[in-house]
Amino acid sequence: MTSEYTGLLGVGTAHNGKPQFQARVVFDTGSTNLWVASVLCKHYPCTTDATKRFYDPHKSISQEPFHGGDERGFAGRDLDIMFGTGELKGPLHVDTYRVGPMVVKKQPFAMIREMNGEVFSSFPFEGILGLGFRSLSFDGIDPFFDRVIEQKLLVNNEFAFYLNADATQPSALLWGGVDKELFEPPIRMFPVTQAHYWALELVDLRHGNQSLLSKSSPAHRAKRLIVDSGTTYFTAPSGLYDKIMSRIPEAPCDSVEKYEPLVYVLRSAGGALYELPVTQKTYMIGNTFGLNCRPAFMQLNVNRKYGPALILGEVFMRHFFTVFSRGSGKPEEAKVGIARARIGARPQVDANVQSPSMQPHIDDSRVVRREKP
Repeated sequence: MTSEYTGLLGVGTAHNGKPQFQARVVFDTGSTNLWVASVLCKHYPCTTDATKRFYDPHKSISQEPFHGGDERGFAGRDLDIMFGTGELKGPLHVDTYRVGPMVVKKQPFAMIREMNGEVFSSFPFEGILGLGFRSLSFDGIDPFFDRVIEQKLLVNNEFAFYLNADATQPSALLWGGVDKELFEPPIRMFPVTQAHYWALELVDLRHGNQSLLSKSSPAHRAKRLIVDSGTTYFTAPSGLYDKIMSRIPEAPCDSVEKYEPLVYVLRSAGGALYELPVTQKTYMIGNTFGLNCRPAFMQLNVNRKYGPALILGEVFMRHFFTVFSRGSGKPEEAKVGIARARIGARPQVDANVQSPSMQPHIDDSRVVRREKP
């Protein structure tokens, strides 16, 4: 897991009624558990000064011990999960969470005791808010968004990302609806085919008019496309990754303009096929000096139980507005909506909701009314 986009999450309740700790977290659709930096973290990348302001259960009047694992044998033990090249460890606890105007009560989470891996020191990091499905949660621990649904905190059980391609401008995470100023209509809705990741049915992948999947054996043919805000790049499994790289090699930026689009062929909510073209302006990225451009792809083999699959990560989401809908709350009603992002748009921040320290990344986390796509 890597990410450049973080936002604030209020943790616990101080005696003045405000959050006991404001954690800068990654909002990750590719995981489900909730992790927050705590006073238990004593070693690098945690520092003495930082640890003093991390979550402290003794200073929260809404905290509770976690008892859900008693019968399953992990109560009192540290949760230990790998995130790509990083690893987090820490015990489970329960407290109140605040994000935007929502107050989520009795939410189980892990207090970070250890952060291992350079990924956690490469950007301001104080936690992960997993927004995936229950089947992805460690031992079925109640996911955050499932609690939001159960507590009926939103009129519409959905959230949407607008990740600004310009890092100096604000991005937005919208709860319960969309802002029509942030995308070019329409929003196309695609059913989630396996409610573990936010995975869509991938019918084909073409570069120009050439299918990159047609010669794959049924066992190795990629069949799912995962939309993951916690992954930076596009990904493809081995074999397919090599095919893609051979067609869009690194080159001087002025020469990649002739590269043809990558076209993801998906099945829409109505059953019709839909072609999602991604141009080189999205899938090629420049180096520090802007002279050479390289493919924003990495090789990744998703567990066979949930793959073979490709991933659309943050680089994709910087150019496409994405909606994650749970319908009435049942996993089988889940859908992902995709529309072209309105490049250069500036999210309208509600001063009554946004924290002034919520910068420079996700600067707006709010509930909005549901606009019709």
